Amino acid sequence: MAGSILKSNLNILVAGFGCCKREIFAARGPLYDIQRFGLNFVTVPENADILVVQGIYNRESLQRMIDIYERMNEPKWVFAVGSCMIDGNIFDRGVRMLEKFREKVKIDMYVPGCPPRPEAFIYAVLKFLDYI
Repeated sequence: MAGSILKSNLNILVAGFGCCKREIFAARGPLYDIQRFGLNFVTVPENADILVVQGIYNRESLQRMIDIYERMNEPKWVFAVGSCMIDGNIFDRGVRMLEKFREKVKIDMYVPGCPPRPEAFIYAVLKFLDYI
């Protein structure tokens, strides 16, 4: 790992309701074994280094994502994953939650797809590690 990371591993918190979550969590299985890169999944914001936002949001859940982000310790990063988050909600194309989320939070990496494959998610995280 390059840059200013002083940790030997990074912890990922996946938030949101959507089918991307299944593909992201598949990355921790034996076929992809994301942990071999020092990447772990956590459920507590205070333990997370990377917040993955994906899926479908409404106003309340969007505020919850902002609250989760604020509870994370520095340094912290945010990934926007999947078409619902990046291009708009599949049920209402006029709702662009990412724009509302970006008013409060900086997005560090985008991972497109519907849903993105586990390989794409792992690739994005590893590429991101090259830049920080």
